[in-house]
Amino acid sequence: MTPEQSAHLSEEAINDCLIGLGSPQSEAHLAVCVGCSSRVKEFQTDMAAFNQTTLAWSESRPRTNLHSAPAPRTGRIAVLPLGWALAAALLVVIGFPVWNHYRSAVHTAPAAGSASVDSEAQIAQDNDLLQSVNVALNEDEESPVAVYHLSEAPHPRSKARSELRKQ
Repeated sequence: MTPEQSAHLSEEAINDCLIGLGSPQSEAHLAVCVGCSSRVKEFQTDMAAFNQTTLAWSESRPRTNLHSAPAPRTGRIAVLPLGWALAAALLVVIGFPVWNHYRSAVHTAPAAGSASVDSEAQIAQDNDLLQSVNVALNEDEESPVAVYHLSEAPHPRSKARSELRKQ
């Protein structure tokens, strides 16, 4: 034997031979190597025994036609109308108040052409309120944006702004 033929086949090469995808070199090796060919024969024997056992088991089972077997009767069929009745009652209990609220909201909503218009006095009062809020917010407090220099762009080549850490 040559040194190449004395080395045994890998598991992958043996698996390829078993499924019919072995290379000509691996088939030639199986023809001359007793160890590798005995592994292949052992696997084939085990598979034949498995096939015979499962066939015998399936033949020992009683034959049943799944399409003609009657469905087993349970007590759930009697519960079905009760479930539908409960669902309908729940729908009425929840649905009627929602429908009534929707119907009353539609009748009390203003028409599209008669949109409520604020008076000039109300608009002036609202503007005064907004101005007083603006003044209260814009007192002489320094904003956090200015305190921490958040509006300044960082230096393009630095990842961290070390000058802020030193302060």
